[in-house]
Amino acid sequence: MPDFVGLDIGTTAVKGIQVKNKSLISYGEAATGVSILSENSSDLQKISKTLDQFFSENFKTRNVVASVPESQVFTRLVTLPQMGGAEIASAVQNEAQQYVPLSLDRITLDYEVLGPSELQGNQLDILLVAVPKTLTQKYFQVLRDAGLNPLSLETETIALARSVVRDPVNPVMVASIGAGATDISIFAKGTLRFTRSVATGAAALERALVQNFNLDPKQASEYLKTYGLEERLGGKVGTTVRPVFDIIVEELKRAQVFFSSHSRIPVNRLVLVGGLANLPGVLIYLADALGVEVARGNPWEAISIPANFPREQLEERAPLLAVAAGLALKEL
Repeated sequence: MPDFVGLDIGTTAVKGIQVKNKSLISYGEAATGVSILSENSSDLQKISKTLDQFFSENFKTRNVVASVPESQVFTRLVTLPQMGGAEIASAVQNEAQQYVPLSLDRITLDYEVLGPSELQGNQLDILLVAVPKTLTQKYFQVLRDAGLNPLSLETETIALARSVVRDPVNPVMVASIGAGATDISIFAKGTLRFTRSVATGAAALERALVQNFNLDPKQASEYLKTYGLEERLGGKVGTTVRPVFDIIVEELKRAQVFFSSHSRIPVNRLVLVGGLANLPGVLIYLADALGVEVARGNPWEAISIPANFPREQLEERAPLLAVAAGLALKEL
């Protein structure tokens, strides 16, 4: 198996992790300041330039397994009758035509047979993933312009299954709260059973602070990181951002109720990853709102950290490095 780096291309930053035998070899983070989803060619060139320098400074290989954001991918759990492999392939094509709002010639379609349905007897659960070809082409172009060799692309949710979901029996809900969106997924028996993306993230909370306190965006970001949902500073920050954060909470509740009502198995654990996982007060707030155990995602339970790495820093950054870690753990 070739050496490679798990590369998480975020909204305004990139994160990379390389492992060998489930031990950390190298890691790094770098700001891009722009999104790979931009239609501006100069923005994409800037990302390629940043990646080129990023890999020169941090890694000895230029092979990568990179993530694509869940919000840009059509992921659907479909249930089909028991059937053979060829019949499944044909049925998946038909299902894709129903659920994906693009013609089949404009998407790259893949699927995985998860096994007997969690929700319906004598049926199969199939995970259908469709990625717009324009998106994959953009990613490959940016990576190759950086002098990188993309081995594969993978959704962030699938990567997180490796790094922060390790309960082989009980359902686990994962909330990846990024800058512009929150990806919600539920895993049961080690496989993805539910997923959806909500267009609310850290940027929406920061905008609320900008508007209510007349702050510049940088100040709003610092206020959010410092006070979060807690009652400090007279509770003014928490009071301002809670109505926006509650949009995410309500979507988590809906996912929890939907899965539990159909599978008749309660979801009693939530794992947080992404930028807001370290928000002050967020664990208690969500535990009270959902009535479940809430924890920050920690990929270092799956990857050992050698003594020459800054363990304390890596533990603090764990929820933000979870996607890159999951990509690095992919078996090619």
